[in-house]
Amino acid sequence: MLIACFIVFFFVFTHPIVRYFKALTDGLQSIASGDLSYRLPLSRHDELGIVAHNINQMAERLQIQQERERQLEKSKMELITYVSHDLRTPLTSIIGYLDLLKTHTYQSVAEQERYIDNAFNKTQQLKKLIDDLFEYTRLTDGHIQLAIQQVDMNSLLDQMITEFEPVAKEHGITVRTNLLSAPVMLDLDIEKIVRAIDNLLMNAMKFSDRPGTIQVSLDAGAASVTLSIENNGIPISPEQEEQLFERFYKIEPSRNDNQMPSGSGLGLSIAKHIVELHGGRIGLEHRNGHYRFFMDLMISAADRIPSHSDRSDLQ
Repeated sequence: MLIACFIVFFFVFTHPIVRYFKALTDGLQSIASGDLSYRLPLSRHDELGIVAHNINQMAERLQIQQERERQLEKSKMELITYVSHDLRTPLTSIIGYLDLLKTHTYQSVAEQERYIDNAFNKTQQLKKLIDDLFEYTRLTDGHIQLAIQQVDMNSLLDQMITEFEPVAKEHGITVRTNLLSAPVMLDLDIEKIVRAIDNLLMNAMKFSDRPGTIQVSLDAGAASVTLSIENNGIPISPEQEEQLFERFYKIEPSRNDNQMPSGSGLGLSIAKHIVELHGGRIGLEHRNGHYRFFMDLMISAADRIPSHSDRSDLQ
């Protein structure tokens, strides 16, 4: 009788454990077969429950890793597709113009010069696409090293705008500035931050109303400075706003301009990567066709912070 009672009680107490253990083995088999979305039931709070929790965490990490690998492979294929398309377009034009020149298919010296000029412009566009692609791949490979040095952001901007103004004027754009009167020292990789700012300036020029104005402002806070580049253009949708900093995303320029060809779609993405590598933030505020791209960068420690009253309007 005692033996029978022992067997009954043993079965009653161990049956849930055996059943849960079977659930663990079945779950492990499902995960091992490739179903990384499978999760074990967490109905126990003993050692078996801890084992189930650990198995679920393992499956979740494997699932995340698998998804990352899929996204990486998808990104590689997209990169090849976009690059092939973007490089083929100007290359086809170059081949066409060179073929016309080679076969002397032109009516006058003026037409010959036009073919040469068009071919040259397409080679410049091709070079820009290749440079952007090279820069983008360098910034996203995860092993980029910044050549950091102290830079006066105020002086750097003043120099860049001086070089940018003649180009903007050719396209009917006036540049106005609102910088700071005192130096603002930042720890930056000059070459890369210049590339980021130049991309923002060129983007503003490409999509500005003409005649139009680009406003460049620099403002200092307690621990950071904000560079703002503002212009007016054709309004875009909230969906377009969300995609502006994505690679290869393009919006057609506000006006047809042979001197302002479609870019690579990498300019804003490159700027975003550069700013984030510096620990900063980049973004866009847009309302009814008024665009304000901003860049927040950290001020070097122990440097004086100019007050708002120190601003000067340099035009």
